[in-house]
Amino acid sequence: MLAQMLFMQPPVPALPTSLNFHGKTVLVTGANSGLGRAACLHYLQRNVSTLIITVRRASEGEAVKAELLAHPDVKNEPKILVFELDLSSHSSVIAFASKLRAEVDCLHIALLNAGVFLLDWKVSPHTQNEMTFQVNYLSNAILSLLLLPLLRATAEANSLLAPSYLSIVASQKYNESRYIANPIPESTTIFDAFNDEKGSQPWLLYADSKLLVRLFVKELAKHVDPSTVIINCMCPGMVKTNLARNLSFPLRLAGRLVLSVRARSPEVGSRVLVNATGGAGKESHGEMLVVYQVLPVIPWIESKEGERMQTSLWRETVEEAEKNASEASVAASSKVS
Repeated sequence: MLAQMLFMQPPVPALPTSLNFHGKTVLVTGANSGLGRAACLHYLQRNVSTLIITVRRASEGEAVKAELLAHPDVKNEPKILVFELDLSSHSSVIAFASKLRAEVDCLHIALLNAGVFLLDWKVSPHTQNEMTFQVNYLSNAILSLLLLPLLRATAEANSLLAPSYLSIVASQKYNESRYIANPIPESTTIFDAFNDEKGSQPWLLYADSKLLVRLFVKELAKHVDPSTVIINCMCPGMVKTNLARNLSFPLRLAGRLVLSVRARSPEVGSRVLVNATGGAGKESHGEMLVVYQVLPVIPWIESKEGERMQTSLWRETVEEAEKNASEASVAASSKVS
């Protein structure tokens, strides 16, 4: 019993009964399985009017759409739109954002959930960036900048009665990043450091990418008025998903054993995601949520080295976004007091 208590995560309360998404348009990336699919079901159970789901292949999305609509807890008649999105490719991210703006006239919530967990060095064939960095951080950051104008316009069209939400799945594991103990030298760009195979540590690729997510959310929040768009991130804890599906069989087996003892179900873990996009308020702007509560940043984030890395990351990210999609500069340069 003692061992079980030590291994268990804190319970996640049920979502507030008052949380209702009627009249809202909600985007969920990585909706084909795990946390993404479970989050979609929560939104549907709470009367979302339009649900936009992204998958790498349209056929997968149509299958997920059919399963969601057939679920006995889905009583209303929601509109579900399926879009293709491959986060390993800048062109796919840009094409998705362009298609979304052309086909959707409002967006109240963007839940950026898609990600990868890899323990070997893999390079995106589209961008030549290391894959974990590309998918977990860079594509999500560029997509955030591209979605901001539509999120802001949606809130303004509603006379700012309620802000929109841009929420990114993060992880408390960011505090295990190698760059906290060994900061990137000023003479080296962050992007170059993350693409240095010789200096890589496979077990820390995930934590490193999530450090960037945490810094990006903190910095992006400075540029956006929370009365229009609340920017936050959240950690769902350890959840039984197929995030580690690309690992070797022995590692997958060991992972399953740990998950069977300690992990939350996708239904429970996704409550943290959904709450961040409606239950949380302006107090969550620029923050990370864990079990519905704001988790203070580790001291390093606010240290001189942490602030330097955050400033450099913002500059490099905006430059990369502008190089690949000029629309991003509109969101990135719109400093709101």
